[in-house]
Amino acid sequence: MRLSTLLPALVALTPALAGVIDLSIPSAGDLLTELDRFLHPTPSHPELLEVHEDYLDTHTGKKRKLCVLHPRGEGKHDDQNFKAAVHECGKGGIVRLPDANYTIGSPLVIELHNSVLDVHGWISFSADIDHWVKNRMPFEFQNLALAWIIKGENYVLDGNDKGGIYGNGQVWYSWAKDEGNKYGRPMSFAIVESRNVVVKNWSVIQPQFWASIVIRSENVLYKDYYVNATQYDPGAKDHFLTWLQNTDGCDTYKSHNVTFENMVYQGGDDCLALKPNSSMIIAKNVTCHGGTGIAFGSIGQYKGVLDYIDGVRMEDITLLPSSQHLMKNGLYFKSWLGLEFGEPPNGGGGGAGYARDIKIKNVHMEKINRPVFLQSDLIYLEKYRGKGHDTGLFQWYDIHMSNITGTSSDNRVVFMDCSKKTPCRDITFKDFHVTPGKDDDHEINFVCNNIVLGGKDGLNECHPSESTHEGEW
Repeated sequence: MRLSTLLPALVALTPALAGVIDLSIPSAGDLLTELDRFLHPTPSHPELLEVHEDYLDTHTGKKRKLCVLHPRGEGKHDDQNFKAAVHECGKGGIVRLPDANYTIGSPLVIELHNSVLDVHGWISFSADIDHWVKNRMPFEFQNLALAWIIKGENYVLDGNDKGGIYGNGQVWYSWAKDEGNKYGRPMSFAIVESRNVVVKNWSVIQPQFWASIVIRSENVLYKDYYVNATQYDPGAKDHFLTWLQNTDGCDTYKSHNVTFENMVYQGGDDCLALKPNSSMIIAKNVTCHGGTGIAFGSIGQYKGVLDYIDGVRMEDITLLPSSQHLMKNGLYFKSWLGLEFGEPPNGGGGGAGYARDIKIKNVHMEKINRPVFLQSDLIYLEKYRGKGHDTGLFQWYDIHMSNITGTSSDNRVVFMDCSKKTPCRDITFKDFHVTPGKDDDHEINFVCNNIVLGGKDGLNECHPSESTHEGEW
């Protein structure tokens, strides 16, 4: 093959491949060497990688290949060695990281097939913000970015109750300050185009942005999962989110059958968030400290696009403020306004769709600003707030909440502000015992706007109200 035809083909393979090819070198042989290095990574320090061909896996009783990787240490990057270990043992074997810390310096993509990533310490992301932003790995939703993509099927991420990810989040919190969705902040790890995945005994400490996301995947279980985003910058103390915005615990997007079991979150944003086209989502025994609660959405952000959330089961949920962050919302249903203002991530709107078959039970919450909140005119651009009220096109129905207990921090308890264009229907409350934290504005205790009531909704006190006390439209 002539170089004139080979070179464009190689460059077009992927942005990552294009980045390793030096276009000033005219030799086809050199280019093919670079291609082989990209497709078949070898460790930069072979002495740090042990390969055991016939390791007896005590969990299965069968022999399989085991790769044991040791770090370079002193903050030196382990990217190449890690990729080499995954290439060697990521198909049918075990990749074990037994030491305290491994440093990743650039966006990373790996594939695991019928394998285990066995982590006994921390996969730490470097704090070089300029490098991460310049080399961002884009995610199509809201023009966001990812730090680490994991693809494949039948794999396990095991943090062994003592490891997982350290995101070096403080540098990102102080850098973004009070700006939401700041360009280039990467999510710590993403399960992408995967099937039959278990993430267990896994922690994410100080995530850079969202701690995790599940994208175009199915049959995913997070079990014994812990996320902690803590603010140490004294400049953030007067900000209502203490600069911890966008530190979600985990989000789902275009994914089916995702379960969260035994999860603890502390941070400043959505504990869990169900983004567009999430179906069969299950959450059991989830505790959230601080932030904006359990979020259904945001959804309906893209004009002309039909989105859905379908089939949700949640039970045994606890929602509490943290020592440094109030709990803004409890159960939070959020869809965009029906008009389009600006562009994502903070602008947009005009999307349609539906959320249905949602059952939530056994929820306890304490001192929540808005324990149950449905917003149908979401926009993050300050100058457009309130301009699209009652224009929302997204439909909320077949939502059932039972055994909900606790207190709010203020007067609002239930605030469901549905759109006149798409009124809510078939929303019920059973054994609902949440009391207001204040007693000076009974008008806004239970507000239900544009909801089709049937007399058996279980919340007879709920009524329409135009009051903007304790929250603008």
